[in-house]
Amino acid sequence: MSTSALNNAIYQNTPGNSEGYPLGVPTSYGWYQGDTGYSYGTPPSNFSSMTSWAVIYPEAGQPVDSSASIQVANYKVYLHLTNGTWVLAQDQATQGIGGAQYAADFSTQSTVPWNETKLPDGSVSVLAPQSGYTDHFWPGTRGTYSPGTVDGVFAQVDMKTNDTNANLVAQLGADWWLNSTAQFVSDFSNSPLVGNNDWVKLTTDYKTLYYTSFTTDQLKADPPPGLEPDTAPVTQPTTPTTPNVAPTVTQASASPGTGTEHVGDTVTLTLGFSEAVTVNGTPTLSLNDSAKATYVSGSGTSSLVFKTTVASTDTNTSALAITGVNLPNGATIKDSGGLAANLAGAVKTFSGLQISTATSNTPTTPTPTTPTSSVTRPVLAVADSSLWVAGRGGTVDLGTKVSTTDTNDRVTVNIAGLPRYETITSNIDGQTFRGDNITLTAAQVDGGLTLHSYYRGGGHPTATLTLTASAKDPTTGAVASSAPQTITVTDPRPSATTTSPQTTTVTTPSSTSAGPGLGVTQPQVSPVTGTVASTAPQPITVGDHSVATAAGPGALANQAFAGLQQQMDLATGTLATTKPQAIVTDPNPAIGTSTASLASQSFALLNQYMAGNTGRVDPGAIVAAVSQATGFGPEALLARPVH
Repeated sequence: MSTSALNNAIYQNTPGNSEGYPLGVPTSYGWYQGDTGYSYGTPPSNFSSMTSWAVIYPEAGQPVDSSASIQVANYKVYLHLTNGTWVLAQDQATQGIGGAQYAADFSTQSTVPWNETKLPDGSVSVLAPQSGYTDHFWPGTRGTYSPGTVDGVFAQVDMKTNDTNANLVAQLGADWWLNSTAQFVSDFSNSPLVGNNDWVKLTTDYKTLYYTSFTTDQLKADPPPGLEPDTAPVTQPTTPTTPNVAPTVTQASASPGTGTEHVGDTVTLTLGFSEAVTVNGTPTLSLNDSAKATYVSGSGTSSLVFKTTVASTDTNTSALAITGVNLPNGATIKDSGGLAANLAGAVKTFSGLQISTATSNTPTTPTPTTPTSSVTRPVLAVADSSLWVAGRGGTVDLGTKVSTTDTNDRVTVNIAGLPRYETITSNIDGQTFRGDNITLTAAQVDGGLTLHSYYRGGGHPTATLTLTASAKDPTTGAVASSAPQTITVTDPRPSATTTSPQTTTVTTPSSTSAGPGLGVTQPQVSPVTGTVASTAPQPITVGDHSVATAAGPGALANQAFAGLQQQMDLATGTLATTKPQAIVTDPNPAIGTSTASLASQSFALLNQYMAGNTGRVDPGAIVAAVSQATGFGPEALLARPVH
């Protein structure tokens, strides 16, 4: 690799070189600015594992385009051994990558699936993060080494987006781990941060992100694989110094992308290549409707355009597909070096793009003076207008069908009112939709729609979905719509009501420790009515201030969160008590008996902690919450010092 790669690695790991900043991340977080100059380059002596991680955010101050996609390739991580050699520890090619969309500031455990798609060239395509979220991912398994044998880390990954207006920034970093199976703990003692690079803005061309724990001098003296400068003298200037790589098909698209095309309609198919190619002759694409698409333009660029017109001899198909590329009569597709393109990536199915050879009812008589409608109103059927779905990943079938008596009409169904915590997936092609206003094809609706809920709150939110079916005549453009129908979705299912509330006597169990200096006795809740009952005031004692001080700022945060959690638990039930419940903060009694009093004290403790500790959240730490199936609670957010 050329010296420019080494220079790019040095540039990205020098503080102050970020090309943008992440939307939704508090500026007080240490990694908001990018590389801080901090590096925990040598692991603790008893550690034997590590992992790299990456995050992608919408750029702060720029429009958000969550419809874009991101391609991730060649994710590799090397460890530098104390004997002076570099060894490969993690590799996307053999381990793959894992991840999801997390809250931008990692303040909750709520995630949104990112619909990872592995492409033929080994790269992975994922959706861009929506506003308020980040794409957070890492190699499939942790790298391992013998304790005491490692003194440095180097990671690299290639990323690009398919949209010039995506406005996305990315960051790369790494964490040490106690061992390959260690669980995450809130003080990060099992997974201290190694460090991270500056923010890099993504474009439609691949950019390589680099992170290293080495200093600039160390990197120049001992560069990792791929960063070695070209030092050999060039004896034949006309001979290329790097091998020419054959161009490949990286993308195939269709226009229109969905709907039903009839006899006489034209479909445009575009193949995207990894570099500019030159076309000789007239290549064609084989299609699964027994037709062929013929090359029309694009030679000398990285995109070739093909077109096909639906004929009466074509075969009806519910999803048009490219089945192969043909090079008749000596036709070629080559790069500037003369290498023939690898065309395997052109094979693709376009779900939702139908081909119908049914002839339209073209009138053979003169047009009447009073025109009649050329489109038939579709029929929308809803099996159940009142549904419920369990939160945290629950699903429910929408039970919706649409039909028409005119096969020429293009029928779609619009769904409005879908909340952010729910998505709808088409069972026929697996495509997932989100947003307040979405439109699906008739094939997707009739194939079955599944609503997914990711609601994680304690309430019973109700969403009203409004469904309208529309039909459009492809010849006249006339449109007819069905009467709107609604489906009410309750998430989660409301608790059953009873005619006579029952109460449960609350006893006072022995106090258990919820953290340094904090004793909490939880009220007892009736499983029938959710009613909380008490025969006498129950004290909640926050321990001696000196104990909290000695335990450090983490204890204050734990006290505050425990107090807040109790108030949230009390607020969700119906409280039936014979006396007000007393809330006592040692050494002085709490003033007032209301729920707000303890909440105020809890917020005061939290503010006391925040005033003395700026804190930071390491995005890499969330790896443990997924790979080890452990929580990522408030203490994880407050325990790490700024790096």
